[in-house]
Amino acid sequence: MAESNGYSEIREGFICPICHKNLQSARRLVTHFEDLHSEEQDVLKSLKELVGKAKKKILNFDEQEFVQFEQTFPSHNLSVQHEPQEPGCVKSHTDVFKTIRRERLDHKTTETNRLILRLDKLLKVQGSDRKQQEQRLVAWLDGATVSRCPSCAASFNITKRQHHCRLCGSIMCNNCSEFLSYETARIIVIPKYNEDSGINAPNKGDNDLIRICKHCMVMLENRRFIQMQQMAQPTICLLYEQLQKLKIQVQSSVELYEKMYNSLIAGNTTFHLQDAQSLKTTIAQHAKTLDTLSKNIALIPADPEAPKVITLQNSIRRATTQYVKDYILTLPVLPTLAELEKIKQTRLSYVDDTEKGAELSVKKV
Repeated sequence: MAESNGYSEIREGFICPICHKNLQSARRLVTHFEDLHSEEQDVLKSLKELVGKAKKKILNFDEQEFVQFEQTFPSHNLSVQHEPQEPGCVKSHTDVFKTIRRERLDHKTTETNRLILRLDKLLKVQGSDRKQQEQRLVAWLDGATVSRCPSCAASFNITKRQHHCRLCGSIMCNNCSEFLSYETARIIVIPKYNEDSGINAPNKGDNDLIRICKHCMVMLENRRFIQMQQMAQPTICLLYEQLQKLKIQVQSSVELYEKMYNSLIAGNTTFHLQDAQSLKTTIAQHAKTLDTLSKNIALIPADPEAPKVITLQNSIRRATTQYVKDYILTLPVLPTLAELEKIKQTRLSYVDDTEKGAELSVKKV
């Protein structure tokens, strides 16, 4: 039947009669028709009447159905057990939701990036003609066309002056103005801001605040919040970073300790026994800290449905424990003072015997 009438398919929903686009809701359909097909006044009027009648009919039908339900099923019979029913037709609206969300996010991202670019230019403005430079960067709205504050609807007069947003150029009163400090603005423009970033601070005596509207402030605060989330590291990352840095220190200390131990055993006087003992105490303290850090990593609460995270935490704990056993607990024990003196005397006697043997060989020659 549909093919005989010249239609390839039957479409249902809130479809525009002009461009045949599915708008998903009556409100979006009316808005779409007013924006793109406003010249079709007759169709627009009939469309609004049709939507209004359908809305009244649906509401009236729901009310009648509810009254009929109450009459048929009194409150004392609501506990009746019904047989399980097979699910009917199911339609997923995920794609439509993603499309609407993507459009909103793209629009919001574009507006925020435009504000960031303007804010970057405003931070570089210098000189006495600052106001004129700001007006060249952002077109200010003509104050003669605005008689009330868009935010609070207060009338502008001699006591309540008009003020312009430096980022979008809109008009507002002083009570509805937001002020952004230069330091915060630099952090928003360049998250890892430093003095060598190329942005100069304003000279003393200049205004140290940027006047903006509430709408721009909300968008910048959202941008700042996202930056903080991106820069913030999870607890396990912070602890693991400390663990790795401490491992590097322990490794260098262990190598120095082994060098000192070999020198003392050989009877050399390059290192002192007290220095070696102090270094070993430091290594033992580092080992205790390593064990504490790995234990804290293993005790971080993890989602039971994320087994990989739990496996990672346990692996870090086992690897650290094995490292302490292999590289710290196996360090050789330093000799006592008596043993050290004995080693030195043995070395001296060996040197004397070697020198005497060399002298005898020279005499024979």
